[in-house]
Amino acid sequence: MFKKMKQFVWNALALFGLICLIVISISGFYVLKSYHYPPHIIGQKLLKKMGLGSSRLAQKLAPPPVRPMDLIMPDPGHPDWRGHGARNDILMAPVLYSAEGRPFPKAWLGKVDMGDYSIQNYIRKVLVRDSKRLIWAVKNAEPGDVITLAPGTYTVKAYNIYLKKSGTRKMPICVRAEHLGEVTIEMNSLEGFHIVSPYWVFENIEFKGINPNHGQGEHAFHITGKAKGFVLRNCRLHEFNAMIKANGIKDNSGLASFPDDALIENNSFYNSQIRKTSRPVTFIDVVGANNWIVRGNFIADFSKGQGDTISYAAFVKGNASGTIFENNLVIGEYRHTGGVRVGLSLGGGGTGKKFFRNTVSDVEHSKGIIRNNVVMYCKDVGIYLNKAADTKIYHNLLYRTMGVDVRFPQSSAIIENNLLTSRVSNRDGGTSRLKNNVIVKNGFFRKTDFSKWFENPQMAEFSLKNNDLLIDKAILLPGIFEDICGTLRDQTPDIGPFEYKDKRTCSLIGLN
Repeated sequence: MFKKMKQFVWNALALFGLICLIVISISGFYVLKSYHYPPHIIGQKLLKKMGLGSSRLAQKLAPPPVRPMDLIMPDPGHPDWRGHGARNDILMAPVLYSAEGRPFPKAWLGKVDMGDYSIQNYIRKVLVRDSKRLIWAVKNAEPGDVITLAPGTYTVKAYNIYLKKSGTRKMPICVRAEHLGEVTIEMNSLEGFHIVSPYWVFENIEFKGINPNHGQGEHAFHITGKAKGFVLRNCRLHEFNAMIKANGIKDNSGLASFPDDALIENNSFYNSQIRKTSRPVTFIDVVGANNWIVRGNFIADFSKGQGDTISYAAFVKGNASGTIFENNLVIGEYRHTGGVRVGLSLGGGGTGKKFFRNTVSDVEHSKGIIRNNVVMYCKDVGIYLNKAADTKIYHNLLYRTMGVDVRFPQSSAIIENNLLTSRVSNRDGGTSRLKNNVIVKNGFFRKTDFSKWFENPQMAEFSLKNNDLLIDKAILLPGIFEDICGTLRDQTPDIGPFEYKDKRTCSLIGLN
């Protein structure tokens, strides 16, 4: 009798436990479903909460690549690259600076009021032929120097190259090659150039990390403190954790300064393999700096293989403001897959309290603009706002990402004239106002792919077929005077990042 009672109790407890597990799983499923996660992500998160995150079942639920595995993508470092980002056929015009010392794109001239602007000038040309002479030239530079590297490979083995000499708004210090593809700087170091002073320009150079320890091959550029007015143009950067890292520095009185007003234009950022590190992998990682313009870049294959495996193409955070992400091509899975890849972000994964600008830690970013970008093949969201106030998201195309997240009560966004697959999600109190967007939502029984509208979206070819859904259907917005290809928009613009002429558009990736 006692054995039967004991067996009954055990069976009852087992049944109760099973019911509780089912209820918790179903509840968790619908809670996570409310955040619009795909089923495999929901399953992984539930298993992790149950302590089974490393189980064989969790491994089987690992999300498949969002990029079709049979795609063969061209090498963005090929001499005949004619896609987005850095190219060897681009001729560099002098850098333009606003009256406040903010570098701005030539395409803005006459369309954006930059006040009494100045044009880059130089006094002397310094020719460099080897690594030793390069380090000497940058450490002893004067305003107006143009340090020109002769064709060849320059290897840097120092911990970093510390640049404390200052340029001026009218006479910045410029380090350059005559043409992209002639000069490669190899960096077997923790970081490359550590810039602490204003008005440095780098252009037409390939920067390659060669440190075999991925935990030690961090940055090509570390820009800190008073390094205002930094410009990077038409360069290729690859094999780093964060090609560009920017943050504030405190002086002896405890007052922090930040490297405001940078222009990152027409560069290519990519890695040939997943980084074997748990350290942050974000190709453009900016903390606390204001008024950064990140424009016309190709950003691809950002991924880390250890730790939480979450990586970003680019983010600005730490109570920064005034960031503009425009005309960029972001492809999370380009030539390799793995990890969780997030596109463009204001707020990123959050900032440690002591690193915020002006010790204000309730907002990560304010008054940002994200416009005319194409973001593709990201297992996570294409655009992520984390405590990002007063953000404008205009004319973007998000293809095979999880859409847009507007997260936490501090985040607010106006989202207009965008084209995307998946959804826009207001999470944890975030708010957004949507108007005139085309959002493709796939149901369980109904799948819609961009291939019925575009020539070859899998290869970032977004010329239209025979569909006028987008043409002349956008709302005319202030500050939108061109598209991602540089084509001028008219008074009846098109939805998304392209202004179509005869339903055709430029090629974002490809060889000549």
